[in-house]
Amino acid sequence: MRKALALMLALIMTALCCGCGEDENVIKGAGHSFSYTLVGNPDTLDPQLAENASAMTVLCNLFEGLLTLDADGNLQNGVAESYEVSEDQLRYTFKLRKDSYWYQAIGENSAFNEEAAVAVTAQDFVFAFQRLFDFETYTDNAAAFACIRNAREIMAHRLAPSEIGVRALADDELEFTLDYPNTGFLLLLTSCAAMPCNQTYFESTKGRYGLDEQAIIGNGSFSMLRWLYDEYGKYNVIQLTRNPLNHEVRRVMPTDLNLYIEKTDADAARIFTAGNAECYVSTQNSLLGRADYHAVGDYSLTLGLIANPDSHFANENVLGAMALTLDRNAFPDGTPDLKPASGILPPAVRLLNKSCRELISDSVYPRYDPPEADRLYHKALRKLHISELEEGRIMVCAGMMDYSLLREVLELWRSELDLHLSIEEVPESEYEARLANGDYSLALYAVSGAYHDAAAVLERFLTDENLHCTERETVRSLLDRAVSAPNLSDCVELYRQAEEAILSDYCFIPLFYKQRYLICKNGVSDVVFNPFSGQVQFADAKYYTG
Repeated sequence: MRKALALMLALIMTALCCGCGEDENVIKGAGHSFSYTLVGNPDTLDPQLAENASAMTVLCNLFEGLLTLDADGNLQNGVAESYEVSEDQLRYTFKLRKDSYWYQAIGENSAFNEEAAVAVTAQDFVFAFQRLFDFETYTDNAAAFACIRNAREIMAHRLAPSEIGVRALADDELEFTLDYPNTGFLLLLTSCAAMPCNQTYFESTKGRYGLDEQAIIGNGSFSMLRWLYDEYGKYNVIQLTRNPLNHEVRRVMPTDLNLYIEKTDADAARIFTAGNAECYVSTQNSLLGRADYHAVGDYSLTLGLIANPDSHFANENVLGAMALTLDRNAFPDGTPDLKPASGILPPAVRLLNKSCRELISDSVYPRYDPPEADRLYHKALRKLHISELEEGRIMVCAGMMDYSLLREVLELWRSELDLHLSIEEVPESEYEARLANGDYSLALYAVSGAYHDAAAVLERFLTDENLHCTERETVRSLLDRAVSAPNLSDCVELYRQAEEAILSDYCFIPLFYKQRYLICKNGVSDVVFNPFSGQVQFADAKYYTG
């Protein structure tokens, strides 16, 4: 049924995209109809408001921002043709391409069809940022851009969103003015929240923008064709077809995308292994090494221990004892899937194309002090008025990691502290529900960011309700100073201090750096994968058969 549905939709798309088959005659691997599985329905396809992972993958194929990231996490020009940064790093001026076009494959607004060829202008970005800071629709997406002039005053409702420091100098020239330097500002411009928004089209949707297939327009490689979703339905899917205008400028290799919408990662794995999708994103490594697949991955996750604030295990001395008992040098050798972790920032986080973990060595943090651990542990028992801690269970999301390595860690706690712990594996849905309800004592928790940026990861300790960090004010101050640091060494030192503040709080005990993978069928190439957000871009994707 799924294959039949995809075939029927591909025929529809081919009819809409007549003449676009010419590339397939000269570029090997082009012209394939790709399928992929989203876990969960997009919350919205409004780039300024979207927050869930499914939405991010759809949006990075529908839209193109000023800048994009390549497969290695390096910045590339998108709608921007070039850009300049002032010496004081407070002014960013972008020259825009004149051949990036808006296109709507379906809908009632003929003003954005192929014949109209409406180009993306600087004003589309100005309007997007004014919407991002709009009082009525404000989301946490705006907070990342607090460095833009007047942003903080707007967020405090002391200025109108129209006062944000983004202006069009000409149709093809855009200027950002910042209140203070931000070393990660260019990287922020690759995020979905920084995608353009055409004001004329937005107003024509009368409040439905991004909510259904008739109210979505894009300037990226693909355009919306169908968005079929019924919470109780069996076949939910988003279909995207080539944006024919942008295809003429920057060739889009697939003819179309079928993005199936399923409820769990297990559903996505089942569809992939059944041969009904070309690629699959997962933190699990069970499919690696198979002859019919190939994979790319990066250490974008840090797995660590968190405690329920209401349990005995949340006592700072208990957690301190557990942290100081761990000799990461004695951790068992695992697969390349995992590395012992003493820090918080995973190795894939980069600063000026260098890994943060190379710039901030894990060895700078105290890692192993059994006498101090024993002192803290017995201090905790006295304070809690108990002779020993009850046997505890660590809740783990199914498939999160190779549990044999975790069991070795549990053995270290047993031998050093006489602390007895076991692993409780639960399905993803139960894991999330129990975290939200506080129905756990200890849990293995994954920390990451939305992109390859240290601040994006460390910000989690300020916003994530599952990370009960008491040093938030200190961390906030350090992050604010880091983004405006005048040089790389100062920035690195401030991030190190932020890590140290979190680690000294023991709200999160890092154990392992973990890879996230893009796994594809053999023959698939040039799919761009963000190991942080999980976004998958298909504009250059090819599939070689035979």
